[in-house]
Amino acid sequence: MKKKIAKVIVETLESYGVKNCYGISGDTLNLITNEIHKSTIRWVHTRHEEVAAFAAGAEALFTGNLTVCAGSCGPESLHLINGVHESHRNGAPIIVLASQLTTNRLYSVFPQQVDFTEVYKGCSVFCEQINRP
Repeated sequence: MKKKIAKVIVETLESYGVKNCYGISGDTLNLITNEIHKSTIRWVHTRHEEVAAFAAGAEALFTGNLTVCAGSCGPESLHLINGVHESHRNGAPIIVLASQLTTNRLYSVFPQQVDFTEVYKGCSVFCEQINRP
């Protein structure tokens, strides 16, 4: 049986020693959060996405360990930008999981679509959207 991409992502994060993932779960992030709850990674629910990004950056900066923040599609992932920019400026090792609409809903009438590669490329070492695993 093939592995789901969410499981592959979480297993990869575990293999790199990620201990915490900060964020707010949402529809387009549920498969990832479900896999995180089955893993050794701790899901840290925050009250706002911006807090998630700053918390991930602070942990990464003070421990030197890779840390993750995550946001659901649309405005939720956009709210991560200030913390991501600060982490980039400080050299804090974080991974941002900015989930997107399903491929069949991209470029349609859904208002939640955002070009995250364009938004995050200025404050990232690497930024890529995965459309098909």
